Amino acid sequence: MNRHKQILTSIFTASSCILSPFSTFADTQGCEQDSCDEHIVVTGELMREPAKVFTDPKKPRLPLPAYDGAGFLKTIPGFSIGRKGGAGGDPSLRGLGGSRLSIVDDGQHVYGTCGGRMDPPTAYIYPEAYDNITVIKGPQTVKYGPVGSTGTVLFEKDRHSFSEQDMEGRASITGGSADRRDYLVELKAGDEKHYLDLDINQSSSDHYQDGSGNSVQSSYDRNNYNLALGWTPTDSSVIELAYGQSSGEAEYADRANKAREISNENLTLLAQFEFDHELINGLEFQAYTNENDHIMDQFDQGVNAGSNVRRSTYGGHLWLDLTLGDNWQATAGVDYMSSAHEGRAITADVDFGLDDLLSKPFNDNMRYENSGLFIEASLDMGAGTLLSGLRFDHWQTELFVAQQGKRTDELYSGFLRYELLSGNSQYYLGAGHAQRIPDYWEIMKSSSENYAANKTEKAFNLEPEKTTQMDIGWIYQADIELSSSLFYGQIDDYILIDANTKSASAYNIDATVWGGEFGISYPFSDNLSAQTTLSYSRGQNDSQDVPLGQIPPLEGRLSLDYQDGNWTAGLLWRVVAAQDRVSIGQGNISGQDLGESSGFGTLAVNGTWKHGDAILVSLGIENLFDITYAEHISRSGAGNDVPGSEPMFQVHEPGRTAWVKLDYTF
Repeated sequence: MNRHKQILTSIFTASSCILSPFSTFADTQGCEQDSCDEHIVVTGELMREPAKVFTDPKKPRLPLPAYDGAGFLKTIPGFSIGRKGGAGGDPSLRGLGGSRLSIVDDGQHVYGTCGGRMDPPTAYIYPEAYDNITVIKGPQTVKYGPVGSTGTVLFEKDRHSFSEQDMEGRASITGGSADRRDYLVELKAGDEKHYLDLDINQSSSDHYQDGSGNSVQSSYDRNNYNLALGWTPTDSSVIELAYGQSSGEAEYADRANKAREISNENLTLLAQFEFDHELINGLEFQAYTNENDHIMDQFDQGVNAGSNVRRSTYGGHLWLDLTLGDNWQATAGVDYMSSAHEGRAITADVDFGLDDLLSKPFNDNMRYENSGLFIEASLDMGAGTLLSGLRFDHWQTELFVAQQGKRTDELYSGFLRYELLSGNSQYYLGAGHAQRIPDYWEIMKSSSENYAANKTEKAFNLEPEKTTQMDIGWIYQADIELSSSLFYGQIDDYILIDANTKSASAYNIDATVWGGEFGISYPFSDNLSAQTTLSYSRGQNDSQDVPLGQIPPLEGRLSLDYQDGNWTAGLLWRVVAAQDRVSIGQGNISGQDLGESSGFGTLAVNGTWKHGDAILVSLGIENLFDITYAEHISRSGAGNDVPGSEPMFQVHEPGRTAWVKLDYTF
């Protein structure tokens, strides 16, 4: 971990990685791997380190500045988002979503509550409030809690130590089509021993229209604030107590239920220390607790239907940074997490309305706890580095509904990766294995084994999913930048969600996935540059000899970027192929295949203007030609009931969308 930072004095700007007059104890690789220029990011960051993508969420970017974590990840090649409206998109990487993608919110695991995935973990994340976002592709780390078999996403904030008493911050405001409004204020203040870090943001939008002028039920309104108080007794240590709260509401085009409340409250304690010791170089301890509260109902439509679900999660980790030899470093750690889900609902003809719902007691649904032990190491070997990791997870899960019961799982995950640096090129080859238990949403589906016997048992006896994957890549950095990555994975006991039965069921199959991403950035001159990215994934249900559901089609992006002094201008052409490899009704907890999809192409334009170090104006127009289209990974639009609108086979994407954003640094 890169924590040996001396106190720096520089100017903090709104759209770059330049560090303010304090040092950071968190990893700042996102800035170190980026050129820190201020053009709009339009195709997503290229991979500049093996198996990893680093990006600065404070940069202006296309599409329209993201309201939640899923919207941000959509800008990175390889990601797809299951659209269900303007909020609550469900991210997947390389066609694999749900708990196969591990989302780490500044050290915390924040899980959703809604059985219909109104609030995936990314729904509680406002990306611009974070300092660094890192995507680790494939099962190529064991450090951050239960392993993400398709990848791990880290949303991270920096920790600070002022060299003298000072205060600084930034503010931004965004306005756009469909009455889109975003406000953000960040304030940092402190002295040599203490600091305060405060961010407040709000985002809202009305229903958007597709390219045909049809209104899509998609409104949302969300508020977030976070406060951190830090103590820095030395230049190489920090203790921080942080509190965060968010609340919001949303409507969706794929269902009649509306989210009356989607709220989160969290508290964390973090301690980081560095040591001048022959063996132990650093220590990090973090403890956290968070609770999500979600109310969904149809009361406003005159229907007596509603439920309230809640999830409480607490946990923490202890990491030790070790030097095992002259060229051998390691991190060893333990972590713990416990999460409990409970709910209450209207009983027909007995309870009526919101007051009756909120007066009912909560009933336990499921509880699980995880204890993990890992070691992750790197060994320098000439021009190359060998990285490896091994992890053991002990799970205890208890089901309180249907057949009820308890289960214990002991799982092993690990990886081995070799990285070689040769001139301007980096090469890597990695093998990873990840095991995961069935998550809450999979267990709550019907058990296919008992369905034929007309039983109502849940899928509590699903086998753990086991992914073994190879990752290989080449990165080239000079005037021309190039990154390429390929993967091939075998998934034993893949947990498939099948909606072709009377009620959706979950069962195990074997599957194969493969594909990759490619990107190239080419400077035509000092002012004009181009960037192209391609991403492709393919999946096969080996057990049933059919395509694996919910796999996105081939996608390409081409951007042109022109810079002249304080001005930039650019365009983005996004092209998506048709997808005819489908398994209708099959998929994962994020959704199931609805049918084959048509290809499409969209064009967007953008520009920025920078005034000194204080003001940055960015603007864009997306879907310039106002076409009507839907992504292949999308929910059904049958729940669209905005007055004057029409239901849709799939949820359509927004039509022509214009926006402007103002950043001010002080």
